[in-house]
Amino acid sequence: AITTPLILVDLALLSRTDTPTILTLVGCDLLMVITGLIGALTVAPYKYCWWVAGLAFFIIVVTTLIGRLNNAEGYGGEALKGLSWLTIISWIVYPVVWIVGSEGTGALGLSQEVGIITLTDLVSKLGFGFYLLANLEAPGVDEEPLNTSSQQYV
Repeated sequence: AITTPLILVDLALLSRTDTPTILTLVGCDLLMVITGLIGALTVAPYKYCWWVAGLAFFIIVVTTLIGRLNNAEGYGGEALKGLSWLTIISWIVYPVVWIVGSEGTGALGLSQEVGIITLTDLVSKLGFGFYLLANLEAPGVDEEPLNTSSQQYV
């Protein structure tokens, strides 16, 4: 519930998204996580209603990310596209594992579920961070430093 809003804020800031859209993304993300938690703590068949509610919030997040990915201003460039698709594709694993894992139908063994979630966390969080650092250019690299005439104070 801490890293996913930060990832969404990073993506939103890369695409220079407005504040209401950022708040919508973070709010839907938090509601998605909370509904998944409530569903995991609830008995069947009600848990599946909570899963569907979380999936609805997930769809809102994904459609907003795709909308900002193709922003008309062209902000973010290739880094935004790569990071957005990395996030979307890796986050698709979470609801699938929830429904076939121990919280949902139980079709997946606990060790397999933990392994898949661990790998997905590594890709979606560490992979995001490394990709961001490797592909983000520092702002103003081509610009001259400010106040170059007053560099000598001796």
